[in-house]
Amino acid sequence: MKVRIRPDIAVISLIVVLASVGAGCMVSTDTNHTANITSELTTAPPETCSVPEEFCGSSSVCPGKSVNDTYVFTNKSVYHIGEEVEFGIINCGDERVMFSHSSPWWIEKWVPNASAFLPDTGTDGTWEIVGDAGYVQPVVCYLDPGENWTEQWDTGGKARNYSAVSYVRLVSNLTPGTYRIRYGPDAPYIPYVREFEFV
Repeated sequence: MKVRIRPDIAVISLIVVLASVGAGCMVSTDTNHTANITSELTTAPPETCSVPEEFCGSSSVCPGKSVNDTYVFTNKSVYHIGEEVEFGIINCGDERVMFSHSSPWWIEKWVPNASAFLPDTGTDGTWEIVGDAGYVQPVVCYLDPGENWTEQWDTGGKARNYSAVSYVRLVSNLTPGTYRIRYGPDAPYIPYVREFEFV
């Protein structure tokens, strides 16, 4: 005798089977896999800095490329706008470096697909000044071997304790992108720089 299944029962049975298979795809039975997904979503990887062996400063900062054993550094590589940025310059060499004033730094942003008549203009963009220390009395300053100058910049623009946080005069709004701190020495006229990101 042939067993006959009613069409409406067959359709309902098929829906139940498909629903249970679909539900199985949405929930993993692998607890390690689920834990890994959760930890990836909730924690960011720790920031690492590439500190050269000959760098004479703290291992907790991120130095730029050396020019005559002098480095510009930041305390991180990536910042959110509103965070405090600590930056500075350190002389790891044997000769002192001369500057024409006491705050010889600029904050610059990389502007892609732009051109300007600047010595460091690339074919795909240019560095544009977005901030500086404001007017500074011209006076010769020296960064001696082993000495560093450190600045703290409050990018949130909150009230400043002038003994602790440096004044930065912004000439343009901060937006996400690639930035750099540039120190301009009097000689050898090669700027000292350190790049970082705002996200």
